[in-house]
Amino acid sequence: MLNRFLVYVLGAIVLATATFMLTRNLVISQAPVKVMSTIETRIAAGAGGWNACFHNQVYGPRANAARRANPDSIISSMAYDLSDGPVRISGETWPRYWSISFYQQNSDNFFVMNDQELPDRTFDFVLALDSHETGALGGTPIISPTAKGIMLIRRFAADSDDMPGIIANQEALTCAPA
Repeated sequence: MLNRFLVYVLGAIVLATATFMLTRNLVISQAPVKVMSTIETRIAAGAGGWNACFHNQVYGPRANAARRANPDSIISSMAYDLSDGPVRISGETWPRYWSISFYQQNSDNFFVMNDQELPDRTFDFVLALDSHETGALGGTPIISPTAKGIMLIRRFAADSDDMPGIIANQEALTCAPA
């Protein structure tokens, strides 16, 4: 009788542990995707669709808004969807500081570059999946591990006097299907 009880208890412990581990792993792998989907949807809505630029054009802290980690960093973003083909991102860097970052569907950063790493102030990237042919498109290919994700371009604004130049720099940015 005691042996049967111990087998039952051990079976229940094994089942509970397996259920816990499976649920934990599912939550850990899927939670970032759900968060990124929400962010992508918000960016796409602000930009008027996927694969289009969305620009912050406000310097410093904003009333009644979420605090930004760096209020002197002016951001352009794009929610990308590569299921219909590559996307071109091109323009000119900002002289004080400029960087571009790409994040895949699970929120992992897979590419970052700043203005100091470019040979000149212009850039021309073609964001694509590994299965896309990019050779004829020109530009520097960036391979995304997932079909959807986000791009962030950060520009440093020393003060509000930089905003007209940053806005002109943002408006010259191209984010569009290649």
